[in-house]
Amino acid sequence: MDIAITLHVLATIVWIGGMLFAHFALRPAALALEAPQRLALWAGVFRRFFLWVWAAIAVLFVSGFWMVLVPFQGFVNVKLHVHLMLGIAVVMAVLFVYLFFVPYQHFRSATGSSDTARAAAALGSIRKIVSINLTLGIVTTIVGTAGAYWF
Repeated sequence: MDIAITLHVLATIVWIGGMLFAHFALRPAALALEAPQRLALWAGVFRRFFLWVWAAIAVLFVSGFWMVLVPFQGFVNVKLHVHLMLGIAVVMAVLFVYLFFVPYQHFRSATGSSDTARAAAALGSIRKIVSINLTLGIVTTIVGTAGAYWF
């Protein structure tokens, strides 16, 4: 159980911490760049970070299900906060899958063809989804860590 919890927390830090860094540190700093340089920067960031997000999602779901199914022998034996955590995590994962396969692919296509306007529009869509997922991730972290004391 201790290894599963550790992996779960580390994957959470990678995903939510990465979104927080990108939204509140990298994004404002990148605004100082001209559009072509800013879009090139984001292309490199996304290419690397999204690999980490895929890995984090896999680790989160595997470790989470392992913790529920092995020690607790199923969802019947866990508290409400675990169900809430899973529900929000599913929404976050679905949003990320959509982000990756729709706006991010539009972004890649637009940056590949040097269509700055279309790339900027796709970047705006990505930013909105990341903002939603960051909020959901913070809520999920609070529910996961403090929820046992509330419900």
